[in-house]
Amino acid sequence: MTATPVSGVPPHSPQDPDPLAPGMLVATRYRLLGRFAGPDWVQWWHAHDTELRRDVSLSLVDSAHVRATDTLPDPVVRFCRNTTGTSFSHEGRIAQVYDIAAVGNRIAVVAEWTPGWRVADVARTVPRPLDAARTVRDLAAATADAHHFGARISLDHPNRVRISRDGLAVLAFPATLADGRAADDVAGLGALLYALLLGTWPLSSSGETRAAGLPPAGRRGDGSVVPPHRVRPAIPRRLSDVAMNALARRPGMATAQAVVDALDRILADARARSASAFAATTKRARPAPANRAARPNAPLPALSGALALVVALGAAGWAAGATFTSSDAPPAAVADSMLSQIAPVPDPLQIPLTPSSAAVYSPLRFPDNGVTASLAVDANPATSWATDRYPQQLSATKRGVGLIVSFPGPVDLRTVLIDSPTPGTTVEIRTVPVAWATIDRTQVIGAATLGDGVTQIVARTPAPTDRVLVWISGLSGGESGFQSRLSEIGFLGSGA
Repeated sequence: MTATPVSGVPPHSPQDPDPLAPGMLVATRYRLLGRFAGPDWVQWWHAHDTELRRDVSLSLVDSAHVRATDTLPDPVVRFCRNTTGTSFSHEGRIAQVYDIAAVGNRIAVVAEWTPGWRVADVARTVPRPLDAARTVRDLAAATADAHHFGARISLDHPNRVRISRDGLAVLAFPATLADGRAADDVAGLGALLYALLLGTWPLSSSGETRAAGLPPAGRRGDGSVVPPHRVRPAIPRRLSDVAMNALARRPGMATAQAVVDALDRILADARARSASAFAATTKRARPAPANRAARPNAPLPALSGALALVVALGAAGWAAGATFTSSDAPPAAVADSMLSQIAPVPDPLQIPLTPSSAAVYSPLRFPDNGVTASLAVDANPATSWATDRYPQQLSATKRGVGLIVSFPGPVDLRTVLIDSPTPGTTVEIRTVPVAWATIDRTQVIGAATLGDGVTQIVARTPAPTDRVLVWISGLSGGESGFQSRLSEIGFLGSGA
């Protein structure tokens, strides 16, 4: 293996079977920064490409192991083809493979680096069950997409996955052996969900994972894994069953798409419950005056429109902040304040549109507060997402920052409602043709300067779309700097 020691790193002896260490250069250009625990046939490194000046993930795979798992001719060629087959676009949830090269007795797989955390780091925070479901859902969708095109992604170890700064799971170290199967990927999705729910790893085929920060999952007398809801009763049984059924590849949960569908149903039900609780709280908060005269012949559009906006701000929220009870519903005072600011919608046929995810879009630097993006669409105006605090207004070098909000399917967007405590923020609603398109490829379909409270923006999409960008082109200013905060974003329109 080509490994060049750098200043401050002592040379290693020829007898050292594994001479690599942080600070060394591999293949003359990749400086090793830190290693993550994994199976003995692969090394996973965070590295820096000194030529292109970017961080990368580096998988160093034992070529002898590649040949041992593939007895057909040209096993290394087949490994390279299998691995690069994962690198086409999967909404950013599978790291793009930049290069594959032979490095001594190993094969180096160079891929994009995912800033964020290990699975174990997030599991130790004991995420809420619905947060765990949300974290896994998009990677499950990317896995289903890969399977559709005949690719396998090898979800066999927790350190192969990283949790990005927007709180979503990413396959960070792609490397697919010939014996990789779609069924094993499904089991890996179940294992990932299980690990985030309980902080233990349920698969036994991937070797020791204690070094990855996850002890083995508890098992019953017959050797089967203990279901998550039996360990933590607060975990909903339906979500526990998704993890267990995926682990066992049971009928009805034998494909990655089945995992996606099950998680979508659970999250949709949670959003509906949260919306119902929100509406009930709002109704209790503003009883009609006793002396108000009945108006049996009054037209309904104004009432329907106002209610639609209330529901939009409640129902269109992402489920990260919702639970299966009404405990997270906004307090009556908040609901009362929101209702007093909401104006009727001109078109009573508009319905609330429910997002499936939200992620921070920032052309420069790391995303502003990426882990809290979902708080802008969580059905709770008491929580919020905020930009970083800047010493000066946005400039030509950083033209803006925003949130990409995705929907389960194409929608015809007509109205956007933004509840914000930072008046003066200038916002544009933009179409996004492909995930993470450059700002120049997006199109403005509505704009407004936010007031203090709820601002209504007319934004008619030219064609049905499954994602939009809520783009902040100007920050709200104050004595301590420039920063904008979005408490809740609601969407109205119709499904395509």
